[in-house]
Order: sequence, then C-alpha cells, then structure tokens
Amino acid sequence: MPLIDVEAPPTSTDAHYVVYFASPENGQSSWCPDCRNALPALQNVFGAESAPSAYVIQAGTRAEWRGNPNNKWRSPPYNVTCLPTIVRVENGKEVARLGDVEGQEESALRKLIA
Repeated sequence: MPLIDVEAPPTSTDAHYVVYFASPENGQSSWCPDCRNALPALQNVFGAESAPSAYVIQAGTRAEWRGNPNNKWRSPPYNVTCLPTIVRVENGKEVARLGDVEGQEESALRKLIA
C-alpha cells in the first residue's frame, strides 16, 4: 500500500502506521533533511501493494514546527518530538514508535512492521 496523505490519524482499530513528516517547502518534498533522508526507506518499506497501510501527517512548515511548542502534533495524544516519527497503532493504541534517526533506517522500519 502506498504512503497515504491524511489530515489526521485514522481512528480505525485495524493495525496501521502513522508517519509524522515535515511539510513540503521551497519546492522540496520536505523542509527537514531527516525527513528527506527517510523518504527512500519509507517508500521501500511501505510502497509495495502488499505493505501495511501508512498514513502521512504533514506536521507543519519550518515556522509551524521549529520552536513552536503549541504545534498540535507535539501535544497529547500525539506527543511527537521529532520528525520524522513513525508510530505503529494496533486496536486504536500506540504500540511502537521510531524517531528521526531510526525512521531513516530501512532495517528499523522493517522490524517495526514485522
């Protein structure tokens, strides 16, 4: 299943993944270098038709994210502290999470979906 852009995380109880990602800016896929670096791994892991569903949340532009403690994705129930952040959800609850460093590693993403 390809990466799916959404405005908010699904409320489904089905197992799925939510990718919190820095928004596009200045003609680039993302203003965040960690997010740009993570794209190949994310596409390799979630891009196949047989891959699990991954929903992408654009967490904001540089101005909306950097130094902004009021960004809604930083607060409960999301508690995102870095971009990208990849969350595994089962039965409506977070069961695992990868941060900005691990989220760039295809091997870590594959372990997350195993």
